[in-house]
Amino acid sequence: MTSRLSAGILAVAVLLTGCQGEASRETEPHAQRPPTVGPCPELSRVPPVAGGLPDFTLPCLGEGPDVRLSDLRELPTVINVWAAWCTTCDREMPRFAEAAAKYGERVRFLGIHYKAARGAGLASQSDFGVPFPSVHDEDGDRIVRALGAYAPPQTFFVDADGKVVGRKIGEITSQRAMTELVERYLGVGS
Repeated sequence: MTSRLSAGILAVAVLLTGCQGEASRETEPHAQRPPTVGPCPELSRVPPVAGGLPDFTLPCLGEGPDVRLSDLRELPTVINVWAAWCTTCDREMPRFAEAAAKYGERVRFLGIHYKAARGAGLASQSDFGVPFPSVHDEDGDRIVRALGAYAPPQTFFVDADGKVVGRKIGEITSQRAMTELVERYLGVGS
């Protein structure tokens, strides 16, 4: 029994390692923000690319069709793995909102809501001001196996051919860092 308890405590500690941080800086409830997230993208089915994103489908967290990750091509894409319980994820969302507005139609942004119930994800999508549509991986097992995303936040940079060309583990701490990552990995300038 003691070893089970120790293993459980260790598992929780490992999960929270990637999501350390303070509580949100804002004192007003985020829920008053107007929804800014569109539906999940409608993608055309194409054969998977060797070395590309995994060939599996996740349901849209909100409105829209399920998304097969291997179909994310033709447009450079930033994929952010976030969770409802992750205060660090909340802190970095304004940087994603600014980047999504800055790059417009030149870069696609997609979230993967990780290891939390759909209802918690929908509430946090509004609370955090998540500026992009997200898919949902409630138990996180698919993302862990396919991308090695053991704890949020993690951000993946995917080129127009659907290949993961870069990864940032942990919070993107400034707008300058976000711009540098997009330019370095995706070749898209301001």
